[in-house]
Amino acid sequence: MNYTATTDATGRSDNAAADTHRKALEVNLDATSFGSFAEIGAGQEVARWFLRVGAASGTVAKTVSAYDKEVSDDLYGSGTRYVSRPRLETMLDCEWKSLVQQIGDTRGKDTRLFAFADTIAARNFAGTNDCHGWIGVRFQDHPRAEASDILLHVNLRNNANLLQQEAVGILGVNLLHALLNERAAPGDLPARMFDNLANDRLEIDQIVMRGRAFAGCDMRELHMALARDGQAEAVMLDGDGAAVAANEFLYKKAVVIIPLASDPRDGLSAKAVAECLETLRREVAGSPEVKDVIDVRLTVVDSNAPLPAMGKGAAMMTQHRQLYRTTAFVRRYTQAPLRFAVPLPALIRIFDDVRYQHLEGRLLEGIARLFGSNVRVLAYPCPREELLPLLETELGRGWEVDGSRQWITADQLRPASPLLHLYEYLLASGFLVAIPPS
Repeated sequence: MNYTATTDATGRSDNAAADTHRKALEVNLDATSFGSFAEIGAGQEVARWFLRVGAASGTVAKTVSAYDKEVSDDLYGSGTRYVSRPRLETMLDCEWKSLVQQIGDTRGKDTRLFAFADTIAARNFAGTNDCHGWIGVRFQDHPRAEASDILLHVNLRNNANLLQQEAVGILGVNLLHALLNERAAPGDLPARMFDNLANDRLEIDQIVMRGRAFAGCDMRELHMALARDGQAEAVMLDGDGAAVAANEFLYKKAVVIIPLASDPRDGLSAKAVAECLETLRREVAGSPEVKDVIDVRLTVVDSNAPLPAMGKGAAMMTQHRQLYRTTAFVRRYTQAPLRFAVPLPALIRIFDDVRYQHLEGRLLEGIARLFGSNVRVLAYPCPREELLPLLETELGRGWEVDGSRQWITADQLRPASPLLHLYEYLLASGFLVAIPPS
């Protein structure tokens, strides 16, 4: 089957289809790999590629599509959510065991076996669900080798179900081709997986790698690259520094975001963070909609700046410096109270119009997006001798300080008009909270 570079009614080029077709066919024509496919939800989009390009008998041992919940439970057991990492791991365990039992003796000597599985929640008819999924491959890097695993958590960003299915299919083909044909190094896999996929079509915010094929891979560096290159809007790390899926980690949690800065003078003390957490715990006490209160270090990663020391505790890595993007990201997964805890130098940066040049409404639009539902900025005081030099720079131009106290609080700061009127409104309405010296 030949493809030419045309576009469909949506303006999408079919170059992606041609390249995906080529990759799937190359996998099928490679006699050294053979495996099975098990897919729940979003159609059999990955297996379908290998079945339709020809020579599928060279790759596909079987395909399974368990749409019905009772059928899925019969195959893989009950007790886990259908779109979850535990369900994916159960699918891989079951399909791998079955594959090895059925063809391990006859094909295992000269063939690298693999089991591909995914469980996907694509956009429902009402458009009300969290569109995400888990994709995994258990494979041998050479015949008879101990198997290695790669697991991905993906967020589907297209608005249409059909486009989400298409993205899953392309991703699955890219992944298998990279593992089986290219034998790509672990650090190169994210770029390979996004071939023919724009970052706004899907995200990968968690990768798990296990086994000899991934020995020595720096998982922190790999996840930092996902955030830096925009392949994830943000990557969440738990208290142990391990990547976690944001939809599970942030679900029904009230969150205190502490932006990290390269200048230690812009940091908050552990005491200030603890006080903020305790205040928020009292605020949400007894609410059935809040499961926990957590603090998260916000770290900006880009190729031009060193990564700040994150220390212990949960963290969020992103390429975006504008805090309103963090509001939008957190609000994808929790509607509980959200607080940004910042020192005064960071507060001044929030009102820097340069940060919002890309928005049609510039500063006003950025501030409106930042202060979404139940979002506040808690501004912590700063010693006078540390803040006054900042006011002499380009960033602090036009800002003044009332009074002569040693510690300056947010309600003592005065930007020049007309920004002054917006600043005073935010203070008076409680969106911006001036924390007093302790």
